[in-house]
Amino acid sequence: MDPLKKSENIIEPEDISNYYLDYEGWNKKEWEFLENEEEEKEEIKEELDIFEDFLVEFEDIAEEKIEEEELRKVIDIKKEKDVSEETLITSEEESIVSEELSVESSIHPCLKDIDISDSRLKLQNLYTMFPIPDDPGLVPAFWTIQERRPSYADDGIMKFFDLVKTFYMRPIQAMEDMLRTNKINLQYYGLDSRIIKPLSEALMKNPTVNTINLTGNWLSEDACYHLNELLLKNNIIHTLLLSGCKIGANGVAKLYDGIFTNETLKKLDLSDCNLRKEGIDYLVQAICNNESIETLLLNHNHLDESCSDALQKLVNCSKTIKHLELSWNSLYTTETWKKFIRGFEENETLLDLDLSWNALGKECISYLRRLLLRSLILKKLHLNGNRFTNDDVSVIARALSRNATLEELYIGDNPFKADGAFALVKAITPEKSSESQLRILDLTNIWANKNIIPELETIQNSKPWVDIRLGGIFSNYKIEGPDVKAILLKRANYEAMKPKKKRRRKNFGHFVLSLSDDLISKGKFLELVQNFQLNLSKSLLNELMIAFTGIKNTVDQGLLKSVYMKQYPNTKLPTEKPKKIKSKKRKIKKKEIKETNEEENL
Repeated sequence: MDPLKKSENIIEPEDISNYYLDYEGWNKKEWEFLENEEEEKEEIKEELDIFEDFLVEFEDIAEEKIEEEELRKVIDIKKEKDVSEETLITSEEESIVSEELSVESSIHPCLKDIDISDSRLKLQNLYTMFPIPDDPGLVPAFWTIQERRPSYADDGIMKFFDLVKTFYMRPIQAMEDMLRTNKINLQYYGLDSRIIKPLSEALMKNPTVNTINLTGNWLSEDACYHLNELLLKNNIIHTLLLSGCKIGANGVAKLYDGIFTNETLKKLDLSDCNLRKEGIDYLVQAICNNESIETLLLNHNHLDESCSDALQKLVNCSKTIKHLELSWNSLYTTETWKKFIRGFEENETLLDLDLSWNALGKECISYLRRLLLRSLILKKLHLNGNRFTNDDVSVIARALSRNATLEELYIGDNPFKADGAFALVKAITPEKSSESQLRILDLTNIWANKNIIPELETIQNSKPWVDIRLGGIFSNYKIEGPDVKAILLKRANYEAMKPKKKRRRKNFGHFVLSLSDDLISKGKFLELVQNFQLNLSKSLLNELMIAFTGIKNTVDQGLLKSVYMKQYPNTKLPTEKPKKIKSKKRKIKKKEIKETNEEENL
């Protein structure tokens, strides 16, 4: 028990006396015993009070010592030796010292409260003696549990490579250049899905990249989650290409929030992603609330009649989609088109619709007719690669002739024949459709008969800007034999140079160049040939005169000359050679040789 504390069991003397005074029957010895006991207690109490006062005084002194030591450690206050022991200080010097110390203490108000004499302290200028460091060590103190995160530039290059290194993945060296451009092109790169996380982190603040192409890389649900975070935080990306990534319905669910809230995304390619009904339901809910997507590609996603409600809602509720691709699906049933056409009739933004390779046939032909007749906005329609016959195309042609907004129609690679091609071409002629705005009619791999040629010529003359792309035209050819004139001229050259004797050979080209450009009679022409001493057969001369006949059974010399020069452009008239003059010496020498030969013979 602490001796400084009073015992709880001791009763005060005053209380004891009060307790016993009223009691009758007590004897004298008992009262004396109580009085003695009371005196002893008072003496003990006085001793305890003295001891308690001594302890309080001792504690005060100890506290002053401890406080003085702590102040010395904090502000480096050193204790001086007692001045009285070493030197004598006058009253003037003491006053000067006290003034200096008082001024120093006024600079630091916290020293005024120190209960210690000036003679026991030696103060120094804290600002010159202890300069404030640049980093007092407070910042690292807050990162003792977790390391301080490094800061990265907005382009995200170093951030990408650091994160890849942290996750123990192989880096993509081309990313250093891609992150400085406007496009990340990793098409068919065979990516590890885990690398989408560092890629998304690097693109969060990137100021240049606006297109991400991940076509042909199979992505996991976790990768779709990080792409979703990127769409939520990035406000630059306008094109996201995920064709062939096989994300499925779960992947689209992960992308839901990003597609729902993003305000900059313009083009979204989800072709060949195995969406099916579940995925298209998620996507339609997100697209209907998005106000930026203009191009949506849903090719090859196993969409069929079960998706008709979702597609109707997509076309009906979207206020921004201008280009919609639904090719390579199975949207051919009547029930699908009953719901599909309702959405089209209420849509006011769709300009380009691709329904190619959907096995469309007679089941939907009446709805296609309604679409062409009632749509006032649709500019491009892709129907190639379906099952349309001649009868189906005839219905489409009649609706096309009354359409005044469609600019491009692609209907090639269908099984209809030449009659169907003729009906389509006839429908856009000025006679049938004067208000038609069609610029491209694609009939790839469709062949027509020769009766389509006049229609094509009419369109070419009246609407030269229309491009009609036919597979070909049956029997569209002209028989062209050899050039008769060229053959006759070649034969004339041969016969003129045929004689064995050199002096009888003549150049037919020289004869042609000697002719004038006038028309002459056949008799005159034969006379010219005879005067030039040409050895030509009568049959050849007759054929030449027939081939180059002019007006009134004459021979056109100008035509003969032009055709010949076209065939033989290097022909020139001969130049006259100077006659050789025999010298006298040469004659004498020959005479001497002749005489010697005669003498030898004799």
